[in-house]
Amino acid sequence: MSLDTKISLEAKPRGERGKNASRRLRAQGLVPVTVYGGGQESASTTIVKRDFAALMRAHGRNMIFTLNVDGAATPVKIADMQLDPVKGTLIHMDLMRISLTEKSKFEVPVKIVGESTGVKNSSGVLDIPTHSLEIRCLPGDLPAVIEVDVTSLDIGDNFKVGDLKLDEKIEVLEDPETVIVTCVAPRVEEPAVEVAAEGSEPEVIKKGKAEEKAE
Repeated sequence: MSLDTKISLEAKPRGERGKNASRRLRAQGLVPVTVYGGGQESASTTIVKRDFAALMRAHGRNMIFTLNVDGAATPVKIADMQLDPVKGTLIHMDLMRISLTEKSKFEVPVKIVGESTGVKNSSGVLDIPTHSLEIRCLPGDLPAVIEVDVTSLDIGDNFKVGDLKLDEKIEVLEDPETVIVTCVAPRVEEPAVEVAAEGSEPEVIKKGKAEEKAE
C-alpha cells in the first residue's frame, strides 16, 4: 500500500483536561486525542468525530494519514482507540507520530482467499485462529491486508506464519509456527441414546417377574 498524502485529518489543540472537559467535547461531536512519539512531547488535540469516521470507512483502522494541527502536518498511525463499553462509540484515541523513512510496527489483518480443497471436496470447515499479524516495514510498503491462499488445504492441513511468501521489505514479527488457518473435518453429530432411569430394569426382566407372579 503506497502512502497517500491526501489522507488527512484536521485537529485543534486541546487546553482543558479531565473527564468533565472530555464529556463536553464529546457532546460537541469532538473526540479527545493524544499524539505522541517521533521524539517530540505528547500533544493533546481534538478531532471531529464525523470526519474521522469517514476516514475509517474509506481506509480502515490500519491507515496512515496526515494530522494537521495549526498548519503543522505530521504523519501518524492509530495506536489505540478507546470505545464506550455500552454504546461502542469512540471516546478517546491515541495517535503515534511516525517517520516515513524509518520502519515501524503495524498490525495488518489477514484475508483468506481461494476455496480449500477440503471444504470443496470433503465438506471441511476452515478454522481461523489468527485474524491479524504484527509486521515491521516502512510506511510506504505497508500492505492493506496479508492474503492467505487456502486452495491447497485438505482435511487436516494448516497454514502457518512460516508458510507466508511476502515481499522482503516486510518483516513478520510473529512466531513462524503460529497457525493462521486449519482445514478441519466436518463435525458429525452422534445419534442420541436413551438412558434408562437409575434403578429401573429392562422390560424383558420385568416381564419375567410378572410371569413368575402369574405362576
